[in-house]
Amino acid sequence: MKTKLIQADYKVFEGTYNEQMPRLVKGGYKPLTSKDVMEYRVKALKNKDKNEIDFWVNKYWDTSTGLVYFNNDLIVVSNFKELLDINEKSDLNDGALEVKEQYEKLLKENEAIKRDKIISGRSLSKKEAKEHPILNKLAQGDKSLLDYYVEAIFDKAWEVHGYNENMGVYLPDDQNVPLLRSWCLRYLDNGSNAVAWYDFNCDARLFGVRKKNFSSKNLEQRIEKQKF
Repeated sequence: MKTKLIQADYKVFEGTYNEQMPRLVKGGYKPLTSKDVMEYRVKALKNKDKNEIDFWVNKYWDTSTGLVYFNNDLIVVSNFKELLDINEKSDLNDGALEVKEQYEKLLKENEAIKRDKIISGRSLSKKEAKEHPILNKLAQGDKSLLDYYVEAIFDKAWEVHGYNENMGVYLPDDQNVPLLRSWCLRYLDNGSNAVAWYDFNCDARLFGVRKKNFSSKNLEQRIEKQKF
């Protein structure tokens, strides 16, 4: 698998998340966040490059953006240390990482979204997607990027599949302790859903960019703010 959108040293890591993330980090790579994947997908769709669309849009991508969940609270965090430090020896609870010690600090430093106040478990309309609190967090609060992403995904999904609802948010059930999982952005055929219920010992696909190359100045893919 190759992409021309990144003029830098990169590598795709496939296997279980808790196996591949340590390989990525030890190799000197930086994993992509959900926002990064959104940017690449918009760029690929904007350029109408079939190969890039196949690479970015028609494949799922796991990310270094995490979801901490407990007691109806949902906290979206990017490049959370516990995600970057995960390995095959990490203790898992129901396939996820316990974050009891970090939870109170996370609550103080991040906005918690109430599970019962958002739409989850189904595909969204374009309007719902643009206004969804979780999707906004996955775009790291970049409302312009989220709007571009929604427009691009919905246009392509309608063109290819006739879908007029996409980008559902799928969550794991609360447990009796705070848990951490990672976000996966699914592929176009699968509704381009944002899913955070996969176990860390399940198959994943991560994209790593050499840390020395990972900056907005050096990466050519950073999105131009133009209207669709």
